[in-house]
Amino acid sequence: MNGSVMLRILLTVLAALTCGQLLKGKSPALALLISLAAVLVLLGLLLPHLQAAYQQFSGLLTGSGLDTALLLPVAKVLAITQITHITAELCRDAGERGLAAKLELCGATASLLCILPLAEQALKLVGALGS
Repeated sequence: MNGSVMLRILLTVLAALTCGQLLKGKSPALALLISLAAVLVLLGLLLPHLQAAYQQFSGLLTGSGLDTALLLPVAKVLAITQITHITAELCRDAGERGLAAKLELCGATASLLCILPLAEQALKLVGALGS
């Protein structure tokens, strides 16, 4: 990621923050929509860089001789974690702290379910080494 992308990210955040603070007292719903729009713009700015990071990491796995299927559960957990965090913060911005907490519980459960196959493979590997 280069400096111009980071500058665009910072300017987007500052613009959304300024607009949100100006509208917060008059129209909290519109302020929340501005925050949501900013999140979508930021994701759009980051998506090409996330794809490049995925390809680079996949190349590292291939070069190491490890199965690339090992990357999928880790990538899923990272995605679930980030999506859960962003959405929970939006819930908190809207004054829904209870909903944010429940969402975080669901995110943690979904992450656990995604990582179980990897944990199962690791236990089989450890078992095979002990035999």
